[in-house]
Amino acid sequence: MDFEKVLSLRQAVRAYTDEPVSEEQLKAILNAAYRAPVGMHNFAGYHLTVITRPELLALMVDTARKVTGKDNNPLYGAPAFILVSATKAAIQKIVGQDAGCIMENMHLKAADLHLGAVYIFGMVNAIKGEKEWQKMAELPEGAVPICGLAVGHAAELLEERQIQPVFETNFVK
Repeated sequence: MDFEKVLSLRQAVRAYTDEPVSEEQLKAILNAAYRAPVGMHNFAGYHLTVITRPELLALMVDTARKVTGKDNNPLYGAPAFILVSATKAAIQKIVGQDAGCIMENMHLKAADLHLGAVYIFGMVNAIKGEKEWQKMAELPEGAVPICGLAVGHAAELLEERQIQPVFETNFVK
């Protein structure tokens, strides 16, 4: 797909169908993550966990509800979630930037595949201290959840968005 079209389709999707994301699609999204610009090429600093098990997704949502006191579904019913965790090898001062680069590559690939996706930080941050879901997710020892990408088939057709200048910009010549 044309890159400009991918950019125009990339958006935060917060409603999904029950249709599962295929293993082939998940692998394509992971391949995009593997190409992310990670500081100092420190790929050992990050671990990705692909979660499609409904019981685990439900446990994560229930844990978030208990921790935050909110009754919403912070995964918006997405059938897949890709968790980005920092390992002991991560360079702490750039964890957020690296995770952001990984996330953006995955989000763009999801759009390229005509899948809906949304960046999830708040829920992950709220439940990162809760061990039950982490054990079920088989996180490696010492891995610290940072953020994730909820992925699925969007409940509504993804429409191309028009470019709108949102940042004040100046050119220095």
